Amino acid sequence: MELEQGVAASRWFRLAGEIRVEIVDKFSGGNVHPDRVMNQWVLVLMTSGERTFRIYGEDHAVHGGEFFLLPPHVRHSGIRFDQHEAYFAHFQGEGAPIPPPTELDPGHILLPLWGRVPLELPCFDLMEYAASHRAPPFFDQRFLSSQIQAILYQFSLAMQKKRLWSNQENGLAGRILRFIDDNKGEQMKNQDYTAAFGKSYSRLNAVFQAVYGVTIKQMQGILRIDQAKRMLSSGYTISETSAACGFEDYFYFLKVFKKKTGMTPSRYQDLYQGGASPGPNGV
Repeated sequence: MELEQGVAASRWFRLAGEIRVEIVDKFSGGNVHPDRVMNQWVLVLMTSGERTFRIYGEDHAVHGGEFFLLPPHVRHSGIRFDQHEAYFAHFQGEGAPIPPPTELDPGHILLPLWGRVPLELPCFDLMEYAASHRAPPFFDQRFLSSQIQAILYQFSLAMQKKRLWSNQENGLAGRILRFIDDNKGEQMKNQDYTAAFGKSYSRLNAVFQAVYGVTIKQMQGILRIDQAKRMLSSGYTISETSAACGFEDYFYFLKVFKKKTGMTPSRYQDLYQGGASPGPNGV
């Protein structure tokens, strides 16, 4: 099944005012998306696998690295049994369907039904942090709401920019970002980028930095460590993670990981491995 990308991209929602988070958690396993009508919004960030669901009479399949937003008071249901890992939040908030935006509106949360998680933002880290503080003695409803609202605003601006600023350089920067992400486990050289895009590396790097504020190599490091954190928290060994994330030198990986996160990979595993499941209904 292919995601109804054109339809999903044309369905946008506008959220206004404060939100009130009721659940933040993560799920790892297999189930069928529940058949239900909720009085809450549902935000799901997919880390891996596939999630199939039906809403507005349309079938969708969302994959790792993507998100979807389900509005309240609209029936949605599963299509088949899916294996997936995801973060999710259920929250209350004022909102309504709108046409796709025609101008930038950073003061409100404007989001499509589906989109790719912005690679330039630490969204998975923020969801992990919120999920790991969802229970006593850390739990505070205002704190969790502020975390999810921040994620929604960041998503909103990124999605609006992607839709509205589709000029040539922004499009090129976006393709470079996807290329970096697709090859973050490889030992990429400057000439690999030149061969892929038909432009000098210096030109590509200048365009990329102008749009995202970091160099190609800096973004490669960011995405590698982001993947490493997801793998470590999902049960992979440090050596498996190091190799999969493109680090040929195991000890160099330990050094870089500690520099970027402030802790060793083993300490990170101790803190974040083995999150709780939300139960049979999943997200």
